[in-house]
Amino acid sequence: MNLNLFSQNEESKYISQNGFSQVNIISKKDTISFLTTNVDTKKAKPTILFLQGSLPKPIIFHDSTGASVTAFPFEIDTYLKRFNFVVIARHGIPIVGSYEKDTGGYLDKNGKVPAEYVKYDNLKYRTFQAKSVVDYLYKQKWVQKDSIFVIGHSEGYRVAAKLSENNRKIAKLVCMSANPFNRIAEYVLKSRIETLSTASDSLLQKEIESDIKSFKNIPKDIEVYKNDYEDYNWMSYNSVLSFDSFSKFKNPILVTYGTEDRGSLNNDLLPFLLRKTKLTMFVYPDLDHNYSKKEIDKNGNELENSYHWDRVFKDIQNWLLRNSMKE
Repeated sequence: MNLNLFSQNEESKYISQNGFSQVNIISKKDTISFLTTNVDTKKAKPTILFLQGSLPKPIIFHDSTGASVTAFPFEIDTYLKRFNFVVIARHGIPIVGSYEKDTGGYLDKNGKVPAEYVKYDNLKYRTFQAKSVVDYLYKQKWVQKDSIFVIGHSEGYRVAAKLSENNRKIAKLVCMSANPFNRIAEYVLKSRIETLSTASDSLLQKEIESDIKSFKNIPKDIEVYKNDYEDYNWMSYNSVLSFDSFSKFKNPILVTYGTEDRGSLNNDLLPFLLRKTKLTMFVYPDLDHNYSKKEIDKNGNELENSYHWDRVFKDIQNWLLRNSMKE
């Protein structure tokens, strides 16, 4: 079902305009769509699968002038000779959307998030999508089989972690800006930090206890709730712990986050939890969830935040290209 208001030719124009090709993996029950940078099929290259965070966003945004940009938070042009880049479309969300209307999330003609997106917005399905794409890439001549890299940001961190479990096709894993436990642990950490600057923290303590109780009450088999989409989706992301998934991945892992991203600070515990894992940490002082930094002039006035995604990705690509056998 095409949810977009564009014709197929218009959508293809914007995809091509940004240097991508669309691939559809079609089965009897599902179609998984993803974009890949145009490839030289005669040359195998390292390939990066980028897993986006939450929110029902298209991959490409266009404006009224016909110009368009991708949802990649870093510039990829510099790296196209070295890597193929792949990004998966969210189920039920068009690949191309309006810059003016859809950057905060796509809504249908009734002003609602599409039901198809809500139905499939869970960890199990997103992991299935990503695994299907990795399996596809592994068979392609233009993909260097020993250099398939997965990068997940925010919610994509959790998807990448789950995807990595016992997955030998992934050469290196990068997880960015999320809690190494689950979303509930993120809420607990944020509340605990808030108690340090609160005169009376009894209410926050009750919130923490309530969050922990909600985690403990998640049933072992959440599949019985699979038709209750919102509850099932919530449980899917909170019933597993990402660091457990890391322990089942044998290849190198890189975890990155900014110190102003409170929910990510528990990543400091990973070296203690994963003593025998090939783990590298890149920690960025003063940067937030999306690697922005608050800037203040000499008079104390707030300026526009500075943007550091490109610096972070440059560090990541340098790490990806190291010989993993020497780490």
